[in-house]
Amino acid sequence: MRPLLRLPRLDAPSYRARALVFEDARSRELLTRLEQVAPTEATVLITGETGTGKELVARYLHERSARAAAPFVAVNCGALTPSLLESELFGHEKAAFTGALSAKAGWFEAADGGTLFLDEIADLPLSAQVKLLRVLQEREVVRIGSRRPMPIDVRFIAATNASLAQAVSEGRFREDLFYRLHVANIDIPPLRDRPGDILPLARHFLTANVAKAGLPPAHLTAKAEAKLLTHRWSGNIRELENAVQHALVVASDGVVDAVDLQLIADAPTRALAEGSPHRPPSAPPPAPSATPPSDPQAAFKDALGALFETGDSNLFQRIEETVFRAAYEFSDNNQLRTARLLGTSRNVVRARLLQYGCLAPPPREVHEPASRREGPPPRVASGHAKVRVRIADQPFGVLSLMKATGALEEALASHSATVEWVNCAAGMQVMDALAVGALDLGVVGEAPPIFAQAARAPVVYLAAEPPSPEGEAIVVREKSPVVEVTDLRGKAIAVTRGSNVVYFVVRALEERGLSLADVDLRFLPPADARVAFLCGDVDAWAIWNPLLASIRNASPVRVLRDARGLASNRAFYVGRRSFADAHPDVVDAFLGQVGAIGRWANESRGAAVQTLAPHVDVPAEALDDAFARTRFDLRPLDAEAVASQQSIADTFHRLSLITRPVRVGEAVWTPPGPACRSV
Repeated sequence: MRPLLRLPRLDAPSYRARALVFEDARSRELLTRLEQVAPTEATVLITGETGTGKELVARYLHERSARAAAPFVAVNCGALTPSLLESELFGHEKAAFTGALSAKAGWFEAADGGTLFLDEIADLPLSAQVKLLRVLQEREVVRIGSRRPMPIDVRFIAATNASLAQAVSEGRFREDLFYRLHVANIDIPPLRDRPGDILPLARHFLTANVAKAGLPPAHLTAKAEAKLLTHRWSGNIRELENAVQHALVVASDGVVDAVDLQLIADAPTRALAEGSPHRPPSAPPPAPSATPPSDPQAAFKDALGALFETGDSNLFQRIEETVFRAAYEFSDNNQLRTARLLGTSRNVVRARLLQYGCLAPPPREVHEPASRREGPPPRVASGHAKVRVRIADQPFGVLSLMKATGALEEALASHSATVEWVNCAAGMQVMDALAVGALDLGVVGEAPPIFAQAARAPVVYLAAEPPSPEGEAIVVREKSPVVEVTDLRGKAIAVTRGSNVVYFVVRALEERGLSLADVDLRFLPPADARVAFLCGDVDAWAIWNPLLASIRNASPVRVLRDARGLASNRAFYVGRRSFADAHPDVVDAFLGQVGAIGRWANESRGAAVQTLAPHVDVPAEALDDAFARTRFDLRPLDAEAVASQQSIADTFHRLSLITRPVRVGEAVWTPPGPACRSV
C-alpha cells in the first residue's frame, strides 16, 4: 500500500474523512502535486466534493513544510454564525461589543508562525471577505475594536466543496479574493474517479475499527469487495468509512459480506447540483445535437477573409476595437474579467476602452480656490503652478530607494511639486499606466518601451542605466534533467509578458538553433511563475533581479544561461511625453535625484540594502546579491543604447511580437527650451 494519510487529531469529528491512500493512479498524481506544493509558502486553495479529505490534505501540506513545528489551526467557516465569525478570525479587544468582557486573540494570531486552514471558505460573508483580503495582502490583522495592526506570519490554506468561480459570477464571492486564493490549486478527485483507493481504504477502516472496539480480526468477502467497487460513493471517503463501521456491527464472526454493506441508494450529488467539474462517470452524456456544432475558429477565419477583401487600410485597428468591445460586453463591463478573458493586463484593457470611448477619461485635478485655503498660498517656482508627480513604485532599484529615503519629496518641493507613488508590479504595468495618463515617471527594462511604442503610446525615454547582463537568467531546478538550452526543446518556460526576458529567451534559443515554436512559453506574473517553477508545473523560469537573486538564495536552482553576450538588461527611465514637455524642470530634478541616489547605492551598498530591505518582500541577502550585480550610473541615451534598443525592436517585429516597425530614436526625449538634465 502506498502512503496513508490519517487525521492526527484525537478529537476529529466523525463526520470528517479521516484517511487517504494513494493506490490509484490519480491519487499518485495528487501525492506528487502535494510534495511539490508543501515546501513552498504559496497560498493554497483545495477543492473537492464533501468527504474527499480536504482537511487531511491541508494537514499534510503543513507537516511537510518548514512550518511543521508551528501551530496548524483549522476553522470551519460554515460552523460559525456571521456575528461571531469576524471576532473568531480577527480577534477583538475588551468592550469591543456587548459581551466582550476581555480581549481575545483571533485564529490568525493563534496560527502565527504556522498554518491557518479555512474550510468551507465559500460560506464567508462578503464583509469578512473584504477583511480577509486585506489580511492576505498586508500580512497584518486588526482586532475588532482596535486600530492597531499586528503583523502576522501565517501560511494560508483554504478549502471549498462549492464552485468559487460560480459564486464570483453570482456576486457571492469577491473576484479579487478568488484570484488571491487561487495561487496553487489542489483538486481532490471524488472517490468514484479513483477506484484503486476504494478497497485499500475499506481495509484500513476495517482494521482501525476492529482495533478500536477490541474485536477479533475481520475481512471482506469477494462479494462485499465487488459491491464496494460498483457503488458510486456520492459521500466519498466519509460514506465509505460509515459503511464499514455499520457492516462491522451486523457482520457475523468477523466476515463482512455484501449483505452487511447497507449502502445508501444513489442520489444526485451536490457536485451535479452545483456544477462541479467532478461529473460521475455513470451520468448520461448530453444528447447529440441534430446538427454538428459550428467551428468558431473556422467561422472567424471566413469573416477575416471577407474583411480582407474590403481593402480597408485601417483594418487591424477596427478588428482590435471589435475584439475589446465584444470582450468587455461579454464580461459584463468588468475590466478585470476582460483582461483575464483576453490574456492581457487590466491597464491595457483600460487604455483601449478609453481609446474607443467605452470609458470616461479620468477627471482633471481640481485645485482648491485660494480663498478657501488655510495659510499662505504655495510658493511657485520656475513659472509653474503646483503639480502632482505620479511615480512608479517598484520592488527594486533606485526608485524604491528614493521612496524609502524620502529624498525625492524634498528635492521636488522647491519646484512646487508633490510626489505620489503608484504601485506597479512590472514594467508593462508602468507603460500601460503612462499610456492612459495614470502615471508620469517610472523605470522599466528594455522590452516594455518597445511594446508601448509599437502601440503608439505617448511615452519617451529620459535616461538609462548601464547594461547588467548578469542580472537576468534562465534557471532550472537543481535536479532537472535540463543541462543546456538545447534541452529546452518541447519544455515549458515561464516568462512574464512584456518583460526583458522575452528578448533574452529569444536570443538564448536562437543561439542554440531553436525558436519560440520549439518551446512552450508560459506567460505568468512573477508570483505565479515562482509557484509554477517550484511545483514543477514549468521546466524553466526566465527571471531578472531581484527575483533572480531571491530564488538563488532560497531554493536549489541552477542558472542554465544568463544574458551575457545576448542581451544588455538595461534599465530606462521613462515618462509621459506631455508631462515631460510641460515640466522639464521637474524631470531635471527627478533625474538629478536618481543619479545621486544611484551613486550612493554604488558606494554604500550595505547601507542601501539595509535601507531598502524593510520596504520590499525580498531577503536582505538576496538584495545584497542583486545590488552587487547592478551599477546605478545614470546617463543620457547614447547611440549605443539606442542601437541596442533598435535591435530588440527589429527582432520583435521579425517574430511578429509587435505588429508594426518601431524607430526607437523617435521616442528619445529632448527637453524643450534651455532646461538641461542633471544626469
